[in-house]
Amino acid sequence: MSRLRYILPLLGVIAALAWWLWPKETRGPGPLNDPASRLIAKAVKRDIESVVVVSGFVRPVVTSEIKAEASGKVLRLPVVIGQSVKKDELLVELDPTLVKADYDEAARNLQLQKLNVEKLARDRSRAEALRAKEFVSIKELEDAVTAHEVSKVQFEVIQARLDKAAENLRKTTIRAPHAGIVTDVGILEGQVVVGAQSINSGTLLMKVSDTDPLRVDVNLNEFDAARVDTGREADLTFDSLPSLHRPGKVSFIAPFGTSDGVNKEVRVFPCQISFESGFGVRPGISANASIRLDKAVGCIAVPVSAIFIEDADRVVYVRKGKEWERRLVKVGLGDSSWSQITQGLEEGDVVSLVRPAGSR
Repeated sequence: MSRLRYILPLLGVIAALAWWLWPKETRGPGPLNDPASRLIAKAVKRDIESVVVVSGFVRPVVTSEIKAEASGKVLRLPVVIGQSVKKDELLVELDPTLVKADYDEAARNLQLQKLNVEKLARDRSRAEALRAKEFVSIKELEDAVTAHEVSKVQFEVIQARLDKAAENLRKTTIRAPHAGIVTDVGILEGQVVVGAQSINSGTLLMKVSDTDPLRVDVNLNEFDAARVDTGREADLTFDSLPSLHRPGKVSFIAPFGTSDGVNKEVRVFPCQISFESGFGVRPGISANASIRLDKAVGCIAVPVSAIFIEDADRVVYVRKGKEWERRLVKVGLGDSSWSQITQGLEEGDVVSLVRPAGSR
């Protein structure tokens, strides 16, 4: 009992202080008295940036599939997965034995034909000189001329065969078309590969991916695609690297929409956002992009939930004393939380975040 004698007066003091500090407009009856009226905000000056938020995956800007132009056995494979290569660096060498034999044969035939052309050229000159003295007939001269001309044509044919053999020999060494990282190596030394011809696609030897710069592949819906164009700046974040932010730029937007793969009725526009590599970012990881559209600095703004749509109008409810005044406003830029008010509000106006009781 002695303890209660001290506790009860203390509780009374606390209740009195709570009543005194509680906002006076909520003590009595009125339109601001319901619990919803406590959800209010002030119109403030702030910066608002309109962005399009999308997500996708990091990809190399350029990825080349490496295939052999000729069939043959893999003699050397000097690269491994993950290795960096420079342009024209050797990737695969095929066994050149048969192709080299064809080349050597064509080279020897060309040498023989060259000697034959020189001999027939001398025969022709001799026949022309003898015909001038009428020591040979016209037919003999014509036969000499024909033989010489035929030998020159044959020389050109053999030269073409030698060029073809040289090209086939060149095809036994496969080099990097550009600098990059070797991925997806699917062959072994000693394996026979099929060359890529018009009737087949050939054996995929490996891929070379240029990882500087990188890109993020995203899909824009038809509304966002109408607002985004190439050259727009973007802020990139990565799920696996939560503290990393990288600047990027929209480098490509597809001119035609395609199915999004889930709902065939929904059309999307593939988009690419390029950025510099590094900082642990690797192809294949997920990324989020905020594409910047426009920015308003020092504008009057209210939370998005303070704006109500009534037919074609945008309406806010402004506190006037103990009442809520319905007011038409014009809305400008907006982000996920705030909307710019270009007409209808002043800084410091108190607005309701819920529709007041009794309003439309």
